Parts: sequence; C-alpha cells; structure tokens
Amino acid sequence: MTVEELTRDRADDLADLLREAMPEESLSADELLACCWDDPEPGDGDGDPIGVVLAIGDGDGHRLVGAASAVCRTIGDRSAGVRVAWVKLVAVDPHHRRRGIGHELMAAIEAWAWTNAASEVHLAGSPPFYLWPGVDATATEMLCLVESRGYQEVGTDVNMALGTAFRAAPPGDVEVRRAVADHDAALVGELVARHWPEWLDETRRAIEHGCCHGAFVGTEDPDGERAVGFVCHSVSRAGWLGPMGTD
Repeated sequence: MTVEELTRDRADDLADLLREAMPEESLSADELLACCWDDPEPGDGDGDPIGVVLAIGDGDGHRLVGAASAVCRTIGDRSAGVRVAWVKLVAVDPHHRRRGIGHELMAAIEAWAWTNAASEVHLAGSPPFYLWPGVDATATEMLCLVESRGYQEVGTDVNMALGTAFRAAPPGDVEVRRAVADHDAALVGELVARHWPEWLDETRRAIEHGCCHGAFVGTEDPDGERAVGFVCHSVSRAGWLGPMGTD
C-alpha cells in the first residue's frame, strides 16, 4: 500500500470515498475543504498549527480506497505548551476493508504527528473545527481499530437532535437577529471573548457565513446595547448547531 498526501484539489475524490464509506453522514466537498484543508490557516512558525490529509488509492490512482485527516497544534503558550495531534477523519471503502488499510492510515498519521513534535494523539474533537466530537459509539469497526492500536476512552460527549417546528418568542426586552452588521458582530464577539474565548474562531467563521444569531438588549440605546446570547449553526457541517451560549 502506498500512502500519499492528498491536496485540496482532490476534495471531490474524498467526498466520493465518504459517500461509499459513510453515506448517512452526507459530507460535502465544501465541508471537507473547510475542516480538513482550511483548518488551520498556514502559519509561519514552529508552534503554528498544521494539517494533513493522507490517502491510499486503488492501485491505478483513480479512486481512493481509504483516507485520514489530522491537525497538529500547540495548546497553551507556544514555547511551553503541549503539542497535540487530532485525528479528524478515518474512512475506508467498505469493499476494501479487512485488508489493513485502516491500520496503515493510522500508522501514517501517527508518524506524521510524532514528526511534528506531537506528544499526544487524540480521536476526539479537534477544536475549533471538527467533523465529529469523537468516535461514534456505533462505529464498531473504528472502535476496534483504535483500541487495537492502544487508544483509550477518556470521556463521552452527546450529540442531540433538535426539532425545528416549535418557535418560542424571546422575552419582551430581547431582540434576536442575525449578526451580519458590523455593530452586531462586534457585540457578539465581545460576549464570546468574555465568556468563551475558545469559541472565537468558530463564531467568526459563522459570522462570515451569515450563520450566527445574537440576542440583544438595550436596543433603544445605541450606546447601551449589548449581546446577552448567541447561537451559530452550520459552522463545520450543514445543519449542526453550535457553539451557543447565554451571558
């Protein structure tokens, strides 16, 4: 098997593989570009985040039979922080499983991580832009793969489905609107920076895409208006909610 680095012009090929490997996820090429190639933006120093997408072809190079993506970034101060690699994605075509392709991809990702000074490899999240919060409990083959490679469970996150038929009116002194105007975006940014600075990058991307709403009070007083809540959707994946928070 030959593992190659996949460039962003192959995003459609990666999307084709995922349609075979996990059709229920409905991941688009645009979502894969945003999460696997555009996170992170290129840096200019040893401590900057970097990402990689690795793949294995079918032999003639026309079809992908497996792929994996990871990002490596420093948590904390650049000089003294912990260097961590997050695995964003591992996928193998169902017709090519039981041949060791998953192991080969994980070994390549781990080697890439150690080469880039990572001291840990995680399969959960990959803040700020991720495709899943971790390995799904129903992904038995993936769980077996990573357990056989020595990974250990460190916690559990829950994804919940939200029905959209119900609408509740906001309190009378609160106005909810899409944060597209510079003034609204700034107020939402101030709220997020004050309480959840780790969500700033996601919120900024949501504002850029028109996918962030804010809850504002003091709307009759331009100098006293402030954001008391916010919610984003479709930041990394269409229809997924978050981040969100209330002052």
